[in-house]
Parts: sequence; C-alpha cells; structure tokens
Amino acid sequence: MSNQTLVIIAVTRAGARLAERLATELRAMARVPAKFVDKSTAADAGTAPAEAPVRVAPYTTSLLEEVRFWWERSDALVLITASGIAVRAIAPLIAHKTTDPAVICLDERGRFVIPLLGGHRAGANDLARRIAAFTGGQAAVTTASDAQGLPALDLIGRSESWRIADDSALTHAIACLVNGDVLGCAIDPDLPDARRLMEDLLAPCPNVEFVDDAADLTDARFAAALLVTHRRIDALWEVLRAKSVRYLPPVLVVGIGCRRGVPVDELREALDVTLADAGFDARCVGALATAEIKAAEPGLIALADALDVPLNVVPMAQLAMLDATGFSASAATTLFGVPGVAEPCAVIAGGGSLVAQKRAFPNCTIAVALRGAAAPAASSAAASSLPTSAVRQRSRGRLTLVSIGPGDLQHLTTAAREALHDADVVAGYRVYIDLIRPLLQPHQDVIVTPAMGDETGRARQAIELARAGRRVALISSGDIGIYAMAAPVFEALRDDEWTGDDPVVEVLPGISAFQALAAQLGAPISHDFCVISLSDLLTPWGVIERRLRAAARADFIVALYNPRSRGRDWQLDAALRILRDHRPPSTPVAFGRNVSRADEHITLTTLADADPLCVDMFTVVLVGNSQSYTLGKRMATPRGYAAKTGLETTHAAVEQQLIPVVPREYPIVLTGAGALSAVVIGGGAVGERKVRKLLQAGATVRLISSSATPYLSALADEGRITWIRRAYESGDLAGARLAFAATNQRAVNAHIAQEAASMGVLCNVADAPEEGHFHVPAVYRSGGVTIAVSSGGAAPERAVKLRDALARWLDEEPDND
Repeated sequence: MSNQTLVIIAVTRAGARLAERLATELRAMARVPAKFVDKSTAADAGTAPAEAPVRVAPYTTSLLEEVRFWWERSDALVLITASGIAVRAIAPLIAHKTTDPAVICLDERGRFVIPLLGGHRAGANDLARRIAAFTGGQAAVTTASDAQGLPALDLIGRSESWRIADDSALTHAIACLVNGDVLGCAIDPDLPDARRLMEDLLAPCPNVEFVDDAADLTDARFAAALLVTHRRIDALWEVLRAKSVRYLPPVLVVGIGCRRGVPVDELREALDVTLADAGFDARCVGALATAEIKAAEPGLIALADALDVPLNVVPMAQLAMLDATGFSASAATTLFGVPGVAEPCAVIAGGGSLVAQKRAFPNCTIAVALRGAAAPAASSAAASSLPTSAVRQRSRGRLTLVSIGPGDLQHLTTAAREALHDADVVAGYRVYIDLIRPLLQPHQDVIVTPAMGDETGRARQAIELARAGRRVALISSGDIGIYAMAAPVFEALRDDEWTGDDPVVEVLPGISAFQALAAQLGAPISHDFCVISLSDLLTPWGVIERRLRAAARADFIVALYNPRSRGRDWQLDAALRILRDHRPPSTPVAFGRNVSRADEHITLTTLADADPLCVDMFTVVLVGNSQSYTLGKRMATPRGYAAKTGLETTHAAVEQQLIPVVPREYPIVLTGAGALSAVVIGGGAVGERKVRKLLQAGATVRLISSSATPYLSALADEGRITWIRRAYESGDLAGARLAFAATNQRAVNAHIAQEAASMGVLCNVADAPEEGHFHVPAVYRSGGVTIAVSSGGAAPERAVKLRDALARWLDEEPDND
C-alpha cells in the first residue's frame, strides 16, 4: 500500500513477534503492548508511520482505544487477535465503505487471514492475500464476487487508471451481478481497448449483455448497467445513475500552447470551455502536453498538479520533423519553425488522433487528442521516425528491473519485495505476474504480456512509462540479468543514447532457476560450471555448438536453458550427444521443471539415459562433470579433482579422473627434421618450448615476435635461430613446412591457423589444438616402444596421466610365473 498508512496492532507476545515481522514486510507501524517491546528501540506512542515506515511502538491503552485512535489516521488496520474481539472493536466506528479503512484480522500464527472490512475498495482482500503469502497461511476472502469467481466491479479498469464516478450505484450493481440479474454494458465505440478489457473481465458473467448504444441501458430489463465513456452524458446519466456504474478512463490528452506567465486559472477556464464545447468529460483528462520551450511555465505546471496528471514535454526537434500540413495554421511555424504547439503535442503525447482541433484563446491555445486512437498519416509517419524517448515528463521516473526468483515467494529478496511494493506500474509476462499476484496492490497499474516474444516492445514500454514519471517494476523470473529482460532494456537505452538519469534504472538480482534446481539436488555445482542457452532464435546454432564443445572439453558442469520447445525440438538431443563424447555414460543429469513452484517436477537420470522428450521450455537441464555423482535422490560434485586418502586408484580409474599434475612440456617428437623449415610465432614460455624441441630435432627455426624470453634472445644472439622482432604479418609463413601459433592472443593464433591451411603449411595451435594439423601432448619411448597419447587438446593433463600409467605398467618387472 504505497504512500498509505498501514498499522498492525497485536495483543499477545506471539502476536507481537508476528506484528514486527509483518511491519518489516509491509513497511508499516507495529503497535504492541508495552510489556512486549524493547524500550530502547520502541517509537513514541502516537508516532505516525509516515515518519518511520518500519517501526515497533508500544501502547499502554486498551485495544479498543488503540483501534479508535488509528481508525481515521490509517488506510488499513491489521488486527492480530480473535475475530470476535476485532469485530467488537471496529463495530462502533464503521461509517461508510468510501471512508472506512481496510480491516484485516488474523491469528497470531498467521494461519488464517480474514478481511473484515473494505474488501475491494479499500484493498483489504488483496492485502489479506499478501499477508497470507508472507505467513504461509490462507486468506479467507468472503466477498460474494470473489466466492463466485466473478470480477470485482469496483476494481475494473484500475490497472488502466480508470476512476468510478462518485455518484455511481456501485453497491446496487454488485448485488445484481452476484444475484444473477441482467446487467447491460455500454462502451464508447471510440474506445476499442476499453471494449476488449471489459469483454475479457466480464467473460465469466453470463448475466452481462453488451449493447452498442448507451441509451439502450435505460431498458427496464437491465437491472443494472455499466458504462464506459469519456464524453459528457449529463441527461442520460440522470436517467441511469440510480442503477449504473460509470467508469471514467483517462484517455484525453490535452495539448496546450501559451504566452509567458499565463496564470493557472486562465488556463483552467480555457481547458474547461474547450472540453465542454467538444462534449468531453474533464474527469477523463489523462495528461497535458506542451512544447519544450514552455516546459517551465508555472501556470502549466500548476494546472497539471491541480488535475493530478503528468505534463509531457515534447522536444522542439521532434515537432520540427512533423508535416505542418497535417495541423491547423500556427504562428509557431514562423516563430520557431514548428507546425504548432497544442495540436502536434497532443497527438505525439497521446499517440492518437485529434478529437478537438486547436481552440484559440487570448493567451493560450488548447487541442485534444484521444489516447491510442489512429493518428493522421501526415503526423504519425513523421512521428514514427523519431526516437521513442522524445516525449518527456517534467518529473523523473524510475525503472527497476526486478528478479522474482524461480517462483516461490519465499525466494524473493527483500529488495525485490520493496521494489514491487513501491511501484506505480508492474509489468511482465503473464506467468510471472501470476506468481507475484499476492504482492500486488489495488492502486497499482499491472501490464500483463500474454505471450513471450516481444521483449523489445515490452522493454520500450517500460522505459517510456518511467520517462513519464512513473515508478515501474519490470519483472522476470529467476535473475532478470540471465537470459531475461535486462538485456533488451539496456539495448533500447543504448539506442536512445541514454545518459544514465532519464529514467533512473536499477537492476535487482535474484535466484536463478539453475541455482534453485541445484539446491533441491544437493551440491551439483560445487566446482566450475557454465550456463548455456540452447535457443538459436538470437544466437546462431554454430556459436552455441562451439560453446558446448568447449564446455564439454573443459569438464564444466553445464546448465542448459531454453532446452526444448515445439518449434525447437532437436537442439537438446544434439547438445547431449556433444556432452556424451566427453563424459562417462553414468554422468548424472537432472531435469528440473518449474522448480520451487506448486507443480515442481525433478527427474534425476544419467547422460546415457537422458531423454529429451521429458523436457520443455519450463525445464532447466543440469549435467554434471566427470566427477559428479548421485547419492540417493541427490546429486553432488566434489570441490576438487584430488584423489582422496584411502581410495584405491586403479589404472582404469586413472583414465576416468582428471587429477591435477605439475604442468609438463608438450613434447614435439620429430624424426629426420633436418630439412624442415619451421616458423614459431610467439616468444613467450610456450614459444620457447616449441623452439627447444625443434632445435633438438634439427629443424631450421624462424621466430616472429615483438619480444622473447631471455633463452630465445640468447639463441638469436648465437645465431641458432632467426628472430624477426615484430608482430606477425600475413605472408610470414612463406617457405615454411611447419608453423607453431604460440602467441597469447586467441584471434592471432586463429588467423595463423587459417593462413597455414590456405598455404598448405602444417600448423600447431597452442591454445586450440583442434584448429591445427598435429598435436601430440604426451609421448613415451623405451626399448624401441613408442606410445603417443592425445586427447585432441581437450585434456592434455589427462593424456599425460594416462601416458605415465602406461609407462609404469611397461616398466614393471615381468611376473616369474
């Protein structure tokens, strides 16, 4: 309940403890008996929560007096006491649903949370659900519409900032809805978005009938009526008022141009005259708009404040790009080179078309556009070529990218809860909104994206809402920075040349799905791991495949996101085949679907038996490394590769383990190399090892490097090698039979390999053996026997270990038998 006063009152010691926890969660004031409060930290009695959002304060009076004190000073009261006591405490104070605070009663363990008063209008139902989500209890919502699964008429349109006319017959209409009486519903034909919203929300109501003409609502067969319009309907409303609810959508955007220093009263009078003559209801004004040169006009700012609407400021550069023939003639064209102020500003800020052309007054001009309606081609074409950041509000908003974790609200961070609590607007994919719905508040606008796919559009919408001065929480499951909405948001900001302050952007981390799955399994990611998305919608499959092979060779634990969908049904199978080439068949594999949600399902299998058909887009796949193991229904990975004391190490086991050894030289074994010309590129430690072996084999060596080790420098000074003291250049391999790419730059080594291939030169690439033509990391010679062991560069230490094991076996004395 952002910007509202929430007071929690307890009467027992256990209730006091719960009150303190709730006060932190809800940023409220906890009032508890003085004997249960630490006097050194308690707030003074009577201190308003606005001064201290999270405090525990003592009271020495009775519960009845405490409730009476806070009744008119708070928007919601949470009473941790027996329901009978709560009812007796509030009964003498109840006046009217439009003024009474929300009242919730709950037991001291938080098992049952009962909204007693103000279920819809005051937000008690939603607050009860939020408290129950925190305590793990059950919200006992008893309002008839909720019990029957019907929409709450007093909440319809709140997400779109609709208001309900004060003289609406709301109670009557709600009674007719739940009793099955026929309700008529009329929506202005110029508001198609409102029509769609009402049709969606009222779909569960078989007793609601839509009519095209609002006058039809006067028919006696309609026991009640619902009406959505932005027009003045004074005469019709006099007839309908006794049985109808009128919704006032803020769809009118008013463009204003004015002389310097025009007082607010004069602007307000001009606005009222314009709206009245055009037949529009002033209560449906959703925004004012003006040109950049008028942004600081005190009268305009005061008018926006009086109407409680944003003042959108349109840059002059954007106005100058519009086609002047699409608007009324204006002196601004001559003075400032723009087609006008009132009309084009209304069109741009509203994103729609004019419904009231410019009206000229002595010191100002007024025009009205309908938000979201189709704009004239002359203006919309020009506007579409402009950056979406062009319309700015005078107040600075905030965009918070909120990570909501894997699904269980217990995994939501405190920072994420606070951001959701403070937001004016909460936006996100439908599934994610449903996960956090218990935390949403009645006054918040909720923008639900029904399907995935338009991440860019969702990002831009959130940015523009923040630029309009709103506090926007854009949510995503897991961590919003991992394959989620943070990237498209920052890409959109980059395209808009964002400078870091308009809007203010904050990113809140969260628990990712692979972390949640790992916790459920035990300790599967206790060693080096990587996360790879198998979606090739944004990343070419060739890139994904290379990353998979690199991770497999490096023996990383691998978490796979976006593993399989109806349109991408082969990628997971391909990924598992790559991993099988480098892991034992018994390697543990886990499929975690909807981890931490109500329908969580985890399958623990092996790499040999892993079935891609068990996986969908709600699944995370976790593949262990060569050392991972299962323990019952759990999975774990050792923190290191070192052999444990007391374990018997067989020759077969050696082949399966990667035990760190002191790095050895990669021997280059050549015979009859006296006629060979070799080029070594790179004068570091790796290049030195290559040169040493080449010289031992009798090859002629040319070194290309800007710098070299002291040993290589000495060889050059002695004339045993030729040193070209510069970086590698194309053509340096000319005349060579062997090339060794041994620089510390990956791109340079890859370029050398490509050039060697094109020239027919055999090449060895130190950091990527698979890109070269030969690589023998481990060789053993004894008694005329030569053993060469190679892993293709994927695991040279493993090859060395296997070589040494074989050597020990060959060197053993034969049995006397």
